[in-house]
Amino acid sequence: MSVKSWIKEYFKETGSIGKKRLKKLVLSAPFWVITIALALIIAGVVRYAVLTGNRSDTRMAGVWGQGSQTPYRHVVVYARGARREGPTSPLSYIDQDVSLSRKDILTIRDTLQNVVDSQDKGKKDKGVDSDGRPKGWEDCFSSFLTASVTEVLGDEAGRTPISTDAQVVAVEGNYSAFHPFVYLSGGFLPEVPVDQDQIVLNDVLAWRFFNSYDVVGRRVTIFDHDFVVTGVVKENDSFIDRDCGSDEPRAYIYFTALEKYSPLAQTAQGDPSGDSGSDSSSSDTEVQLGINCYEAMLPEMVTNVSITDVKTALPNFNNADPKLYVVSQTGRLNIFKVWDYMLPLGESQSFIEGYEFPLGERAIMATMTRLFIDMILVLAGTALLFIGIIIAVMRGRKFAEDNIVNPRVEEREKETKEEQK
Repeated sequence: MSVKSWIKEYFKETGSIGKKRLKKLVLSAPFWVITIALALIIAGVVRYAVLTGNRSDTRMAGVWGQGSQTPYRHVVVYARGARREGPTSPLSYIDQDVSLSRKDILTIRDTLQNVVDSQDKGKKDKGVDSDGRPKGWEDCFSSFLTASVTEVLGDEAGRTPISTDAQVVAVEGNYSAFHPFVYLSGGFLPEVPVDQDQIVLNDVLAWRFFNSYDVVGRRVTIFDHDFVVTGVVKENDSFIDRDCGSDEPRAYIYFTALEKYSPLAQTAQGDPSGDSGSDSSSSDTEVQLGINCYEAMLPEMVTNVSITDVKTALPNFNNADPKLYVVSQTGRLNIFKVWDYMLPLGESQSFIEGYEFPLGERAIMATMTRLFIDMILVLAGTALLFIGIIIAVMRGRKFAEDNIVNPRVEEREKETKEEQK
């Protein structure tokens, strides 16, 4: 046989064997069931780890409690309000059932401060600070609206200034302790205001105006008032955050600036000219701004007690019929919390209807929906894996019965043949 014929014959034989093996593999149901099951489980677990890893804003209590023997819990309260002219109007206060005002925040602080003081029996300096700030814990509150932001030209005064609509978030308290930012220049608004005309831009707005992030000291105009830039921040930029609007222009100002300069505040103050004959109605003078979100970082000696303390501190809060949405950010993305949030399907979504949520909360809710899908993938994969193992065991037994010879049966068959002869 020539070498050529030998090679041809070799590949023919090995190819035939390979086809038979491949056919057996393809027809092997347990193999494919187990493969698909493992793929689903791995995909679900990996996605769960990635999604939870992107949500550092749910782990701020751990950051706050580093080096301390006392655990902390991050509790958030969302309230509703009214907007007279859509998203360009600040949130205004409705009533004590569904809204929060600055006065309500002071009441909440006093109540929570008493709780914190009672946990530390040896504490001598009790009560909130003289400026109303908490001691031994932290809080902040915020509200937002859409406003026109315009750059104030410096050396480039020969061109037309850029103007754009952006979300303006008005904050007060230690806001940066609850919301992790990457600082591209400068810093965030100081907890104790030194100048209420300060502003922080996100990277999108800073680049749109100045083509740079090193813009501390530059100025922009909002509500026909100049603000000085003190920092540029980069917000969470995962694909979920981008879907929720993190790649849109945003700016942060003090809540006191919103109270002073916003159109609603100016309306509430009446005619600035001082004309006593103006037609300002009494309802206008009673307008007060509503607070969209209140956050507290509380020391917690007993697990989950902080969320109860916050609910108790809320004016007119009714557990049987809650009109404010209270959640614990700490541990919010664990399997049981996600499952409870999603099931029964549509129940949570029905409850939060009518609320306006900031960027971070919308991103967390979207994350929880995706985590629920990942949990379903893992459960489906686990069920398939169980089915695949059962099929494999049953086929293994059948194969053994068909192919393994029982020595006693073989002896009897030989004896039978000999007798027949």
